[in-house]
Amino acid sequence: MPSPNEAPSDAAAERERPDPLELPGVRSDSDALDVEVLIVGAGISGIGTGIELLRRKQRSFMLLEAAGDLGGTWRDNTYPGVAVDIPSISYCFSFETDYKWSRVFAPGSEIQDYVRHCAAKYGVEPHIRYGAAVEHCEFDASKDIWSTTLAGGTVLRSRFVVAATGILCQPKYPDVEGLDSFAGKMMHTARWDHDFELEGKRVGIIGTGASAVQIVPAIAKRVSNLEVFQRTPIWVSKRPDYKLDHSGVTPRNSAAGRATMRFFTELFFEVGTYFITTYKRWPWLVGGVEKRLGDRIRAVVDDPEVADKLVPSYGMGCKRPAISNSYLQSFNRDDVQLVTEGIERVCPEGVITRDGKLHALDAILLATGFLTTERKASPSFDVVGLDGLELSQFWEDNRLQAYAGVSVPRFPNFFLTSGPYSGGFNWFAMLEAHLLHIMQCMDAARSKGVTRVEVEQATHDRYMAHMWKRSDIAVFKDDKCVAANSYYLDRHGDASLPFPRTPFWRWVRVRAKGASGYHFGS
Repeated sequence: MPSPNEAPSDAAAERERPDPLELPGVRSDSDALDVEVLIVGAGISGIGTGIELLRRKQRSFMLLEAAGDLGGTWRDNTYPGVAVDIPSISYCFSFETDYKWSRVFAPGSEIQDYVRHCAAKYGVEPHIRYGAAVEHCEFDASKDIWSTTLAGGTVLRSRFVVAATGILCQPKYPDVEGLDSFAGKMMHTARWDHDFELEGKRVGIIGTGASAVQIVPAIAKRVSNLEVFQRTPIWVSKRPDYKLDHSGVTPRNSAAGRATMRFFTELFFEVGTYFITTYKRWPWLVGGVEKRLGDRIRAVVDDPEVADKLVPSYGMGCKRPAISNSYLQSFNRDDVQLVTEGIERVCPEGVITRDGKLHALDAILLATGFLTTERKASPSFDVVGLDGLELSQFWEDNRLQAYAGVSVPRFPNFFLTSGPYSGGFNWFAMLEAHLLHIMQCMDAARSKGVTRVEVEQATHDRYMAHMWKRSDIAVFKDDKCVAANSYYLDRHGDASLPFPRTPFWRWVRVRAKGASGYHFGS
């Protein structure tokens, strides 16, 4: 298996794996289902889904992974400086917190190791089929069965399908003229080439989001010159990071201590989310945070003109903020320049900005993020439900929507681990709530002895009316966000990526509602 610092190779993707019908819990009867549950994706969400099924003694499932290794986002993102942006005590499964992280904010390779650790410890690994790219899923209403077609033509039949493909898996490339004409090295941060030597190179990085905030200080000392092409600045706060000592008796070495630290971390996210999602009620509170962060930027960056360019003109929370103790300081180096004139086009020699200047470069790094709310972003394959309705087309015609971020009417037995209106600061907190919801539906179907579960249209519509109303009082659609170029906003103008309530509200709701609001039949 590839090391944490290597992208999965084609050879790894093609290596021999067990036949799907030989996997644990998989039926071999040609007249029966291949598996009860088919999970698409073997990242954190897919592994978590497998763990929850095994905890319920359900072994008839398979994870389909297009790549040659598990891990998803943390498998693909191996760029210099990559790390989680929330404390690792919270960025993990609530039932698997006893892990020896090296730092408060774990580096990406450790997150990847943690996902591998969980897959092996909880018995999910044998259920994964690698090199299995899904192209098409279609529901047979006469049999209540999903038929899933893989690249190459293999068809697998299952009662349920869980789309665990995440939202940070398909790199987004900038719409810049001449991008393919560049004669030097060009790579997206999610497709890092570790064989390419940056030392002594003239490097340009396009984008100033979370990835760039980590990469810029990580490579500034290695390259001869670094130019950061900024379209939109990002709010950056301090990173309270330090090495962890696991020797002796410390709070982190006890279950109670870890639970306490996790509680206060989640409480911080709860309060922060509350003020962002109720921005129009408390604008002065968010404004106070913006002033403090702006003052910090101006205090850290030596050149007042550069500092002003690094202070966002949009409101805090319009897009995900970043944390760093070294990104802003990088602009105090003579060999690091901030470029804000805007890119006119890319040419073989480098980048030409709108002021006519040629920025000669040996390498261009694309820190331009991922496809998130775009059509066929998540899931990336066709999903055909009742009456031939295709999911991405439904969203195209009717706005992105999903009941509790999990279910869509007319798509029976199909679940999303991270559907519209579900994103937040902590992926694991969102995921565990969604997995509980999904398992409640599956458990109820089994206990009732039925083969179909589908969210009721009225239930879904009431929920979405509430989501849209809540989004209107959050900061995401406020006038202060116009300049943010936020990936939170979709093609309909909706802030359909973030969850417009607090994590605790979701935690309570999923436990109070259970599988109510669903139709069960056969």
